[in-house]
Amino acid sequence: MVATPQMPEKETLFKWALSLVIPLAVYFLLPQDGETLTRPMALFLAVTTWAVVVWATDIINEVAVGILLPVLYIVICGVPQKVAYGPWTSQVPIIVIGGFTLGKILQDTGLGKRIGLTCVRAMGGSFVGALWGLTLAVFIVAPLVPAITGKAAIFCAIAISLCEALDFRPKSREATAVILGTCLAVASSKLCYLTGGADLVLGMGLADKVMDTKTAWMQYAYHNFIPGTIYTAMSVGLVMVMLPSKVDRKTLGPILETKLKELGPVTKAQKTAAFFMLLTLILLATDTLHGINAGLILIMVAFASFLPGVGLMNGDRFSKINFAPLFFIMGCMAIGSAGGNLKVTQWIASITLPFFHEMSPTSAGTSAYILGALSNFLLTPLAATTTLTSPLVELGVQMDMNPRVLYYSFQYGLDNYLFPYEYAVLLYFFSSGFMLFKDMVKVLAVRMVLTTFFIAFIAIPYWKFVL
Repeated sequence: MVATPQMPEKETLFKWALSLVIPLAVYFLLPQDGETLTRPMALFLAVTTWAVVVWATDIINEVAVGILLPVLYIVICGVPQKVAYGPWTSQVPIIVIGGFTLGKILQDTGLGKRIGLTCVRAMGGSFVGALWGLTLAVFIVAPLVPAITGKAAIFCAIAISLCEALDFRPKSREATAVILGTCLAVASSKLCYLTGGADLVLGMGLADKVMDTKTAWMQYAYHNFIPGTIYTAMSVGLVMVMLPSKVDRKTLGPILETKLKELGPVTKAQKTAAFFMLLTLILLATDTLHGINAGLILIMVAFASFLPGVGLMNGDRFSKINFAPLFFIMGCMAIGSAGGNLKVTQWIASITLPFFHEMSPTSAGTSAYILGALSNFLLTPLAATTTLTSPLVELGVQMDMNPRVLYYSFQYGLDNYLFPYEYAVLLYFFSSGFMLFKDMVKVLAVRMVLTTFFIAFIAIPYWKFVL
């Protein structure tokens, strides 16, 4: 009788002990030499490890940790304040604000539910069909919208609406599967097209500069559409296998029809919201023509929703949007900016790239994938692409192999992560509050391992054939 209530307390104390012991071990066990690995770099790695452990054990609210992280980097690691808070001047905060507003519009008008339920019915009325339907929709939009975060804002809102329409409560297995499956569809399909994400365009430009080449859109698609499609199907399929729904088609069918009837005919507000969504897609797809980035587009659409005669948004509705996850997202992004300022990327490159010499193309490509996946723990994909692409491609040239194999493998590594802080897209979906942390990490960990075999036995042989 006495021991039972003490268990949660003992478990909490153990988690607190882990959050202190592991970062201290990281700091004292790292080989600090004052040159390649300085004290501020070691402190940065210890602070970041502390944040990861706290998030993993859930002993402190993730938003609170996100708020504190930039302060710790400034006070403990000596990172300049303008660097630690640099992500706030990027387009990410306004993408979150605009995206959350768009999601609120889809929710309040019922358009998101209508789209989600229609996708389910179109794919046979099954849970698995719903996920494949959303994946197909993502694939259609993927080459048209270069802003990966813009796509995340749109499809996260639709996925949340689908969960609400089918009464999948937050953090249930079904809700986790819908949100995570949609997230992986958005993130993985990016690799199929050069215009799938800004980091791909940047990285390919850096690689082309080293190789003295110019990669066309169709050429990149020829190299990556087939392996990228297989990879996306593998990622979404893994969610279905590891998080199977307890709701079968016979049970889901009547619920689906009832929910669709409850929506009634399409309302004026839904038609207006559909116009705004279509306008958003068009503007995001044509950003190279008008030069307006995704964040500004979403903010302009959000503003337009307040206009007289539109009425999709007002002060009362806007005040009910939960913007707390924004502070979690921006705190996580401070990891990349602080790590770049302290030259952690150069340290990673100096200790890893020498091991690539004398490797076969398959071994080197697989190692490049692992390097990308490990980089995510300390850097944003954009920061890792900026700092590691050129030396990695130069290494491929020196090894007398096609450097594209290393670059492509590296990009697949950057698309593999375990924790939300590692990637803005995963952060965005996780901040919805619909995903159960342990189920998410379980799926992503298995995906990371499976992708190693995918790179070695499917992607690299394909690239060696077409390059």
